[in-house]
Amino acid sequence: MKQPPIERNDRKLDADEIDLGELFTAILKYKWSILLIALIAMLMAAYYLYFKTPIYSSHTLIEVKSEKRGMQNAADFVGSTFSSFGDEKVDKEIEILKTFHINNLALNKVNFHTRYFLDEAFKRIELYHNIPIEIKNITLIDYRIKWHTIKLIPVKDGFHLQIENLLKTKVLHLLFDQEILELDDQQIYHYGEHIENDYFQLTIEKKDTIDQPLYFVLNNNNRKIYEMISPNLKITQINPSAPLIEIAFEDTIRARADAYTNAVAESFILQSVAEKSKKNDRIINFIEKQLNDIKTKLDDSEKKLEQYRIEYQAIEPTLQAQTYITELSNLEIELSQNELKEVLIQDILEFTKEKKDLDAIAPFLVELNDQPTMELITKLQEAQIEEEGLRAQYSEKHPGFLAVRKQIRYINKKIILNIKNLKSSISHRNTNLEKLKRSYEKNLKSLPTKERTLINLKRDYEVSSETYKYLLKKKSENEMLKVAILSDYRIIDSAYNSGFPIGLKSSIIFIIALLLGLIFGTIQALVRHFLDDKIQSKQDIESLTTLPIYGILPTLKQKIIKLEVFKDPKSPFAESYRSLRTNLQFSRKENQANVILVTSTIAGEGKSTTAANLGAIFQMADYRSIVINLDLRKPTLHHYFNVDNSSGMSTYLSGKNSIGEIIQSTEYENLDVIASGPIPPNPSELILTDKLDKLLDDLKEVYDYIFIDSAPLGLVTDTMHLMQYADTSLIVFRENYAKKIICYRSE
Repeated sequence: MKQPPIERNDRKLDADEIDLGELFTAILKYKWSILLIALIAMLMAAYYLYFKTPIYSSHTLIEVKSEKRGMQNAADFVGSTFSSFGDEKVDKEIEILKTFHINNLALNKVNFHTRYFLDEAFKRIELYHNIPIEIKNITLIDYRIKWHTIKLIPVKDGFHLQIENLLKTKVLHLLFDQEILELDDQQIYHYGEHIENDYFQLTIEKKDTIDQPLYFVLNNNNRKIYEMISPNLKITQINPSAPLIEIAFEDTIRARADAYTNAVAESFILQSVAEKSKKNDRIINFIEKQLNDIKTKLDDSEKKLEQYRIEYQAIEPTLQAQTYITELSNLEIELSQNELKEVLIQDILEFTKEKKDLDAIAPFLVELNDQPTMELITKLQEAQIEEEGLRAQYSEKHPGFLAVRKQIRYINKKIILNIKNLKSSISHRNTNLEKLKRSYEKNLKSLPTKERTLINLKRDYEVSSETYKYLLKKKSENEMLKVAILSDYRIIDSAYNSGFPIGLKSSIIFIIALLLGLIFGTIQALVRHFLDDKIQSKQDIESLTTLPIYGILPTLKQKIIKLEVFKDPKSPFAESYRSLRTNLQFSRKENQANVILVTSTIAGEGKSTTAANLGAIFQMADYRSIVINLDLRKPTLHHYFNVDNSSGMSTYLSGKNSIGEIIQSTEYENLDVIASGPIPPNPSELILTDKLDKLLDDLKEVYDYIFIDSAPLGLVTDTMHLMQYADTSLIVFRENYAKKIICYRSE
């Protein structure tokens, strides 16, 4: 339908203006390609999800106890000599949990050394439970076999073994003769037998029926395994204000992830208990060594005392001699205790050299009965508490923080000085005791020989006996302590997981894939739309030109050229021409013929079809019409009317024929045709002759409408000259055929 030109004149878009309607039209036009791309994206997401190995995350929670371990067993100075000092920070425990030492213990509990796989539904899955084989007694001879997949192919009498090399390795082998790992894949092995080749030694036990190939990977090096899985192990403190450590491990096998997090936590706790047990073991070993020495000495002194009594008929010492025995025994015991105290002080001094927290030596000071130093320890602990409070609020450059640190350093120096003084005091005390001992021994010399000998024997026996009893007591105490040792850590939550793979959920991945597919589909639609230089719709013409649109005609596909409006007068095709006829009638000049020129931008857009059917549709309305073919280069109009083309416009313009000789009647009463005639060598020059003016003037006297079929506008300039004779010029634009640039220029 014809649209008012004025309405369209204002609709030309600026270069920077975005026409949302045009974008929407482009999207609708390419809707199927957009949906196809979205479908492909979702299929790719499904492919990814199907073949992607799911990753599960397991978590175990450990509590770090906050009490001072060095305060335990304060009453036992022998046990305290070998106990630990201070309380490690949570950060330190986290770093310990990350060490290979702890993880090595866990790797010995959880099997990463041999991994089994099975092909199922086009993908390879790892087996952890219900494995039909078990590989034992593994010894790797050639370590290149590590991480190589070995294929077990079951056969009737046993199985074959093959080594799967990577595609890259195979290509390098073919191109550059690079060495690859190979086994004799024809050799038959038997279950339960010892297998030995250039790469490994092992035994494969059959546990269940095997009806398809299995795959396994060997690696007996815990260090290499830990390097591989360590990125999946995450140790963190879940809350800075709480001494809680979370052990998280990611694995493709959910049960193995649980097993490993539990194994790491248990190994850490057992290691802690083992470290504590080592201290008691050292104490017990020390006591046992002393017991062996004292037992030998006791047995020897008891034997000598008994022999002496028998030999001299049980002589009893006098009261004075008994006094000497008691005093000397007490001196010997005190000297023995002082010797242990000196060992304790020496351990304390060694501890202070390691720059550890001195408040941890409090239990030993109780045994040493050093009250002044104990008071300093109390002040040190108070200063440390104040320091922690200031650390939480201020930086380390704060004056209050610096003052407390200075006070702590002063107290530490004072404590070390007191311990050194205590060591000197005990050493001085031992010197005095030695002098007193020599004094008593000198007095013993004044006694009769037999009595003096008896006193010495009895003193040795009593000292050995008392020391032996004391050591037995300490051994029993430490053995009970060893049994009662608790770790400084405990598991709050055993391994747990959500049961679902970590990462994006399948539904979210599908939604993302759909959105990406729609986005990329829309982008490709817009790119195709903006790169397409052909006219797609009426809107393209409206946006590129100010030309009025007289009608929209359906595309006509016909093998035999004919007038379609006569074939089915009630068809949509005929109705569209009636609509075009009505629009053209509005532009007709009163009381004179109307010359209508029909052209197109390029050949093949249907201008000849349009001109022929316009003549036909106008004659159906009883208008005297004539169709003139002035496309002298590629004429086709005569085919529509089945007329002779031996004479026509070319012969008339060249002077060979008159007007009456070139007008041909058709089978339709009100419709005549002038064919193009033979194709001339100079069509442009012929059109420029004055004869065309006379022809049109004569025809206007006879016909109501004159339709001129001209050459395409974008190819030659003939049409531009003919437009001066036309009352109305119609340009035919064919969708998806005519180019926008020509459309714009045609304005």
